Amino acid sequence: MIATVCMGQAITTKELLAARTQNSASLADLAANGAANQPPSAKSLTPDREGPLMAGSEIAWTGTAYDPDGDRILYQFWLNGPATGNSWKPMTGWTDNNTWNWSTSPVDSGLNIIDMRIRDERHCGPWSHDSHISAEYAIDSIQGSGQDAKANSAPTLHSIKPSRQSPQDLGIKVTWTAAASDPDGDTVLYQFLLKGPSTEDVWLPETLWTTNNVWIWDTQNAKAGIYTVEVRIRDGYHSDAEGWDDFTRAAYVIKQKGVIR
Repeated sequence: MIATVCMGQAITTKELLAARTQNSASLADLAANGAANQPPSAKSLTPDREGPLMAGSEIAWTGTAYDPDGDRILYQFWLNGPATGNSWKPMTGWTDNNTWNWSTSPVDSGLNIIDMRIRDERHCGPWSHDSHISAEYAIDSIQGSGQDAKANSAPTLHSIKPSRQSPQDLGIKVTWTAAASDPDGDTVLYQFLLKGPSTEDVWLPETLWTTNNVWIWDTQNAKAGIYTVEVRIRDGYHSDAEGWDDFTRAAYVIKQKGVIR
């Protein structure tokens, strides 16, 4: 029996059916050849331009891989950075192309991680990969560089509203929704923070920078008391990755169950 360690990712029903067909073919090849097929290995991942570069730059990423049996290798590129909410998202499908052209924008400002995943269709299925390699890359904000940066206007945060009016009993969930706009139509990033008894009265981020303007506050493990919720926004053209363009706050009371309002 051949044991292959596969690293998981999302799969569709169509891909699962294709994987079953592929696995059957692989077993048939193994029986005919009488030898175990070896998985490929990712060897390198390099950009055509050294970083950091300014937002708006075009960067071509090229990967190399090796298969001991000379099998066809498929490549897939993933990104983890400010534009993806600091979570892994695929930038390409599975393809023979070992190059990905990254068109950066202000929302990419900050530290990014690029990952190249490979497979030869003889081991792991389309929902996983045989090997991978990663590289970090920093994108600088274009603040203060060029006429376009000077002409760009910062976004405005209009409001932050809870789904339930304060006060509420301990253990409930409150959905906070922020409303913002950008005069130039730029993508707005949001970050929610909380301060109160459960945070020892210091500001703690509840989310990473993300395009999602909604945060669900689960008070199940919170402490009763007065809290302040803050939301910050930026569009990547003005403040750096550690700053923000606008913010607003709202007070909220969580009380012990059974306490009369």
